[in-house]
Amino acid sequence: MVDLRNAMLSAYPAEKIEVTCDTCMLNVRYDRLGMVEAGGDRPLDKLLEAIVQRNGCTLKQSNPAFDKCGAIYSNLPAEKPAAASNSYAKAKGG
Repeated sequence: MVDLRNAMLSAYPAEKIEVTCDTCMLNVRYDRLGMVEAGGDRPLDKLLEAIVQRNGCTLKQSNPAFDKCGAIYSNLPAEKPAAASNSYAKAKGG
């Protein structure tokens, strides 16, 4: 997954930016180049916040223990966790 603390809109790995949220049923799609031209290059974490606010979500701004915003960039490639060493396979010669 793209590290949102450092990533910029211009580095988004797809032509379309897809944002979904299971909490508020948000499902939107934007053209990456069009967004850069319209609003300039921005950090992805700030852009996500702006997208959900524009679509009426206020949960991203608040910090309640419950009802957290679930908005994500749904078409970013998932980061694969490092495989844990398998002691059994090693013992068996695998």
